[in-house]
Amino acid sequence: MDLANRGAALALYRGGSTQVSIAEQLQIPRSTIQSFLSKHHKDPISDETLADRPRAGRPRATTEKQDRLLHRTILKDASMQTDDLAQHISGGGSMMVSDRTIRRRAAEWGLYHRVQRKTPALTRSHVQKRLDFANAHIDWSFDDWSRVLFSDESSVQCGSNHGQQWIWRRIDEAWADGKTQPTIKVATTMKFWCSMSAAGPGSLHIIEESLTSDSYFKILQQHLIADGTRLCGSDFLFQQDNHPSHKTERIQRFLEEKGIQELQWPPNSPDFSPIENMFSVLKRLVAERCPPSKDDLIRITLEEWENLGSDYTHALVSSLPDRMQAAMTAGGGATKY
Repeated sequence: MDLANRGAALALYRGGSTQVSIAEQLQIPRSTIQSFLSKHHKDPISDETLADRPRAGRPRATTEKQDRLLHRTILKDASMQTDDLAQHISGGGSMMVSDRTIRRRAAEWGLYHRVQRKTPALTRSHVQKRLDFANAHIDWSFDDWSRVLFSDESSVQCGSNHGQQWIWRRIDEAWADGKTQPTIKVATTMKFWCSMSAAGPGSLHIIEESLTSDSYFKILQQHLIADGTRLCGSDFLFQQDNHPSHKTERIQRFLEEKGIQELQWPPNSPDFSPIENMFSVLKRLVAERCPPSKDDLIRITLEEWENLGSDYTHALVSSLPDRMQAAMTAGGGATKY
């Protein structure tokens, strides 16, 4: 019963109404009225004390000393698992606390057991170069970033059997059609080069062999100027990472001869590049369609790449000012992007 009904029930009872009458008027079960009024007889309730009195509750499974030890241990070693923490604070005793108790105690201090995020391994030099880049581009607007043609290489794979897949099914449907996960013994991997800008996806070029300075030179000859002019205008900036094949004398000479200005990219900075986010989405979309052959893999990858569209790339490039600010805040360290 809420406080209003408790007050009404007590007033009606004091006015001479029966429990049955009170239950009918308030549309509350008689057993509830009876329990409430029974407490009134044992310990008279005043209008000011209708609320529940504090209850002792279940005793804590850990002592204050154990709580302090647990807090210090988690702060010292964030990778320690809950079962190890339980053994540690129990001191080898027979009374072990549960994983759930460990998690509840940690939550009281704002600490939660979560999957550890992966970030690039950054040296001091990497951090400084990332910070310098962010500082140099912190005032760039969306229009400034729209002049950049982003590029990179990645790969996709036939099949979607990359780890466990969860599915809703009945007990007797374990082996039913549509409820199993098809597997491929030898997965075919396709490597590709692609570009993008705020205006939309650029070319997606299949890389048949390993990426070398020669093969990369041919890719740029075929796609770079066409993609950059179409997506960014004739005075576009070209972004590429620091892969050895990108930095050869031949490639640098080609860019200089064509009058293409390169945006000097800091090392180990995939979180700065919006095309990395496109790769992640592309791989998921291709895996969902589970291409069974290399031809299907190429066809589906090309379809999904084109379907990403300009709305998505516009949103990604719009995030670049925030990425630069996040890098500044992190002092050149890794960001959530």
